[in-house]
Amino acid sequence: MTKYAAFYVPLTAAALALTGGVSAWAAPASAPTSTVAPAGISTGALGLATPGGGWSYDGATGPEHWGEIASTCASTPTSKQSPVDIPLRSLTESRKVKAPVLDYERAAFTVRDTGETIQADLTTVGTNAITLDGTRYELRQFHLHTPSEHTIDGEPAAMELHLVHQSAEGKLAALGVLLELGRENAALADFFDAIPAAAAATSSVAPQPVQINPANLVPAWSDLIRYDGSLTTPPCSEGVLWSVYERPRMISKAQLGAFTAVHPENSRPVQPLNGRSLFEVDVD
Repeated sequence: MTKYAAFYVPLTAAALALTGGVSAWAAPASAPTSTVAPAGISTGALGLATPGGGWSYDGATGPEHWGEIASTCASTPTSKQSPVDIPLRSLTESRKVKAPVLDYERAAFTVRDTGETIQADLTTVGTNAITLDGTRYELRQFHLHTPSEHTIDGEPAAMELHLVHQSAEGKLAALGVLLELGRENAALADFFDAIPAAAAATSSVAPQPVQINPANLVPAWSDLIRYDGSLTTPPCSEGVLWSVYERPRMISKAQLGAFTAVHPENSRPVQPLNGRSLFEVDVD
């Protein structure tokens, strides 16, 4: 289905680093599946790769040079890298590919500057989760990229929100939410208000506490795109189950400015599909 294709227009714009495990669902041919996580991946892989690890978003250590830092970041004919462009007229439909079931409620988060993004860590893991193909993935954190990493028909949104989840077996899944300029995003108001203090904090200053209901962060009425991908920062490990919402949510110009004042640009360019299918999933 491509009923929202006309909704997308060019936007003026001011990652997710995680790895996955073996999926528990029976996948149709070419459907998104995850792979065994590389040994030695720490809980730090739930956020962006460690700042100061020899990579950045510009210059000699920018995305075009990440393959020199981690070989898995280099594009090859068989790579399954993220992010990707989502062409709405070329999606695959399959009744076997299902949308994640959300089990979200208001919870406490702490907001901090990782050095490459602003991130909100869930204070008590287990209070929020999604169920995807029979596996429960607990929410660990969410963070932002600007402009959006995934694009729709070649056009980025102003920002993209990534919600990162992990199962009891160490499998990971992520939701991607595009954010367009418009009215203020009330669900993220406290998050954006906490950015200046979080950016100014040092190791001796506690992260900023906020209360957020993750259910209000996603466009629950929107269809999703599911596909196999990768971390969007070094080491770019593959085996990431992505679910990206077709329809965006809004943020205000002031909210975008609060983020770009600290991180003007922190997105990886889109990567080749290399024959992968993008599955459009109807939300019941």
